[in-house]
Amino acid sequence: MTGFSLMDSAADIKSVMSLANHRAMLCNFSHGRFSDFVFYKKSIRMTLADWFIVGWCGIALFFGGLIKGALGVGTPLLTVPLMALVLPPQMAVVLMAVPVVVANVWQAFKAKQIKAAVSRFWPPFLTILIGTYFGVAILADIDDQSLFIVVGAIVISAAFFQGSSFKFHLTPALEKPAGFIFGAASGLIGGLSSLFGPMLIIYLLSIPNLGKERFVASMSFLYIACVVPWAVMLVLFGVLDQRMAFLSTVSVVPVMVGLIAGEKLRKRMSDERFQRLILLVLLISGFTMLWRAFSG
Repeated sequence: MTGFSLMDSAADIKSVMSLANHRAMLCNFSHGRFSDFVFYKKSIRMTLADWFIVGWCGIALFFGGLIKGALGVGTPLLTVPLMALVLPPQMAVVLMAVPVVVANVWQAFKAKQIKAAVSRFWPPFLTILIGTYFGVAILADIDDQSLFIVVGAIVISAAFFQGSSFKFHLTPALEKPAGFIFGAASGLIGGLSSLFGPMLIIYLLSIPNLGKERFVASMSFLYIACVVPWAVMLVLFGVLDQRMAFLSTVSVVPVMVGLIAGEKLRKRMSDERFQRLILLVLLISGFTMLWRAFSG
């Protein structure tokens, strides 16, 4: 009976991922099944390096939850790069599968505005699903570098524009038509890159007087359309197998602890400061896209 090492698991995942068929990928994940990972057949023998990885990932997950609780966005944007310092990037992303679903469902229903969100934001919810399908379908035929440069530039420009005195405001008559467009754009970009948030942030910031609580509730509702199908596809492609599902489920704990702490911070935050922090997240998202474009 062999010992269980996080570093061994990470190496196995990296080797499996490297053999994946690019066209069959969803957000950079492969069809390959990790059938050799059967958690209950192995005893747990943690090395010092393993404990460091666990501690580092726990801290990253906590702060990802903290941002999610405070702003309603930004968890993968912070957590995945931090965990990727000690894990293969693919494993870092897959570990977020269960936490992002739980966190968004939690916030959407806790806000007690789910009926209002469904009634108001069903257009982007619907077109996110459609856009994601087409984004995944054309994944292999798109020049990633050009996509990230164009979208990154748009996101950065929108962040500066929304932070200026010349803010773009959607009238009630334009809110639903714009929702169809922004939802489709979010799904398309998310299907290609796994970055669903920027277009949704731009859309919600363009709605006057939405307020921080409605923003978080609405964003969490819309994110459900992004993350639930994504998690299901990970299972269907065999990426979220038994072991990864276990580790991802365990990852829920630090994320939720951080989320609850972040919600307390949000209650003490003014709407103006909240919006400035959201714009900061938007800027970081845009620069992340540019970094991915030029880093190869």
